[in-house]
Amino acid sequence: MRKTFAFTALFSLLIDRLSKSAAKKLLFGKSLSIIPGIFNLTYAENPGAAFSILSSGNELVRKTFLIVIPTAIVSLLLYYGLVKGTKDRLSASALGLICGGALGNLYDRVLYGKVVDFLDFHFKGYHYPTFNVADACVFIGCAILLFRHFHRPKE
Repeated sequence: MRKTFAFTALFSLLIDRLSKSAAKKLLFGKSLSIIPGIFNLTYAENPGAAFSILSSGNELVRKTFLIVIPTAIVSLLLYYGLVKGTKDRLSASALGLICGGALGNLYDRVLYGKVVDFLDFHFKGYHYPTFNVADACVFIGCAILLFRHFHRPKE
């Protein structure tokens, strides 16, 4: 399961990096309607966390919550995924998604002080905050683990 974890983490990190690079080159200052009224590709820079939480305010608090704590969490995920291991491929994949996504956003925060968001969904007056592939990986990985917790396979 360690290989599954490593592959999933590296693959999700790679897709995140490539998608953010493409967004910077192709979308800077633009918004492209992909599915009118539902989905756009919109370039945005976010110095905060999800939903722009901590995007302003005390720099020490922001760096603690956006760099120090995520670094500790990624370290634990790497230990658990590569050293301790998981019992099944689905859990290994879920942890890999979370780790790869966390690494993608952590990379941006350490190097640039912000992350690039570009996936922009809205429907019937509701506008979901713009996000990126790393955010989606973390969300999907957490959803899989939550599902797994409540629906464990019979042994």
